[in-house]
Amino acid sequence: MPATSEHRRGFTLLESIIAIVVAGFMAVLVLQLMGTQLLQSGTPLIVAQDASQAEALLEQVQSFFLDNVNNNTSGALDAVYSRYHSDTNSTITLTRNAGTFGADGVDSMAVVVTVGNVSFSTLLTQERTNASDAAVSF
Repeated sequence: MPATSEHRRGFTLLESIIAIVVAGFMAVLVLQLMGTQLLQSGTPLIVAQDASQAEALLEQVQSFFLDNVNNNTSGALDAVYSRYHSDTNSTITLTRNAGTFGADGVDSMAVVVTVGNVSFSTLLTQERTNASDAAVSF
């Protein structure tokens, strides 16, 4: 009787070990390439949140200034400075007389709002000095 060879179905132990090793190398490669992307995936969200907060704060300062410059013509910059300036406030930075404008040297104040790594800035000027000057609008 001739010897019959039986074909068994399935993987041998050696084939299984090789498949596990190859899969491990592939996993290491994928994690190496995608690791920084996975770690940094939240950064755009944080930047957007910081920008939204900074913009809201700057609009708050501008709105307060606008109300004051139209109702209290000569003291609008002083009102903004006294309300928002603080040595412990690192979010809003106010710089008085940031520039001189025109022949009469209009009083000004630079406002920089920083939240996280996002900054927004504006320049406020005391353009209304008496009630007959035109009202200011943004």
